[in-house]
This record gives sequence, structure tokens and C-alpha cells, in this order.
Amino acid sequence: MSWLNSPLFLACTACVMVQLLAWLMQMKTKNADVVDIAWTLGIILCAGLYLWLIPSANINALMVMMFPVVWYLRLLFHLILRFDVHHEDGRYLNLRNHWDENTQFKFLMFFMFQAMLSVLFSLTAYWVLLSPEMALWQMVTAMILGLTALVGVSTADHQLLRFKKTHDSSEVCDVGLWQYSRHPNYFFEWLHWFVYPILLWNSGYFWWSLLVVLMMLLFLLKLTGIPFSEQQALKKRGAAYQAYMNKTSPFILWRPNDD
Repeated sequence: MSWLNSPLFLACTACVMVQLLAWLMQMKTKNADVVDIAWTLGIILCAGLYLWLIPSANINALMVMMFPVVWYLRLLFHLILRFDVHHEDGRYLNLRNHWDENTQFKFLMFFMFQAMLSVLFSLTAYWVLLSPEMALWQMVTAMILGLTALVGVSTADHQLLRFKKTHDSSEVCDVGLWQYSRHPNYFFEWLHWFVYPILLWNSGYFWWSLLVVLMMLLFLLKLTGIPFSEQQALKKRGAAYQAYMNKTSPFILWRPNDD
């Protein structure tokens, strides 16, 4: 197999093309939220290409169909339903205002960076397919953990959506899972990544999969996740959100501090 039709090269090509189309759509709509949809779609496409091109044990292929394909299909539909072409997320609106020169070129580089992240975070599926057939305990343990995370993130998203429909935008969602974590959706997203070290327990890729778990945690806690979300929440909700921050765990679900 030449490098031109290798799974990783085709995955990179697919993600670049998806993000390029997303960037062109962003140019037309002046809304960069589509980058999140393209990032999610990129991971699904990568996994699909790996499944198509890499001969693998049936149980390994089944796990890749579940994680990441089914996992990110749920997120993809959630992002599509949430997408509002007339309302750009504050993260990207800030970037647009900050990049007052060569704005579209900088957005293009940002979209291409997201394409590479899609490939990076799809590597766990690639490794699962390249690994020896996993044991039954690995599949069962991964399914239990993955379904727990799926129920958790779906519940958190539903609770937030229902709150937004019935409350003013200046109010802080502190009901359900949101009273135990300021970002339960991020927490369960991160939790699901532990599926891969379980699936790769007896593989040479086990330690690499743990590195991916740590990288996702870094992105959520320090880079693109919580910092931007909370910066926007403080601007929008002010003292109410600050009070919420003072009593609620930032990430891991924990008992509120009502002192």
C-alpha cells in the first residue's frame, strides 16, 4: 500500500477537505461555529476510512463502530441542531474581532489546525484496529464506561437545552448535573476517552492512548474548552455566574459548596 492510499493520508485529506468546505461556508455566513461540526464529522470520517481499509478482528471493529463512530454521531447531530447561522459563538466572535487584519487567512489556518486535531484524536480508533483481538472483559468494561459517559453527556446537554428554553439568557443553569459541575458535558466527554486505554490494554499503543486522554484533558481545562466558555459566561451573566463558580466544581462532579 503506497502512502497515497494509506489510511492516515486519506484521513488527513478527508479532514482537510471537510474543513476547507467549512471555511468557505464561514466566509459566506460570517459564522465560524461550523468548525465544530466539521471537527466532529472529521473524526467520524477518519474512523470510517480506517474500518474500510484496515483488516481487523470483528470485536475490534465493533468497538470502533461504537467509539468513536456512534459517540461522535450523537455529538454531530447535537451540534447541527444547535447551529444558528445568525448567531456566532462568542469564542469565534472574539477571534473575528481580534484578527482585524488578514482575518480570513487566519481563520483558514485555524480551520486547518482543527483538521489535524480531528486526525490526531482519531488515532485511538486506528490503533484499536491495528491491535490483536481484545478480550471479552475489555469489550464489556469499555461498553459499561462508554454507555455511562454517553448517558451522562446526553443528560447534561438535554438539561441545559431545556433550561435555556424556559429561562432568561442572563440566568445560570444550576439544575440537574449542572449543580455538581460547571461543565458536566465536558466531564463526560473526557470520561469516554478512557474507553481507549481499556480497549488497548494488551496493545503496544496503550501508553499512547493514555497520552491522548491527557491531551484531551489539557484542551478542555486550559485551551479551547472551559477557559473560553467561562470567559463568555462571566461577560454575559456577571455576578450570578461568579457566584455559581464559587460554589460549583469546575469539572468533576462534586457536592456544591453552599457555605
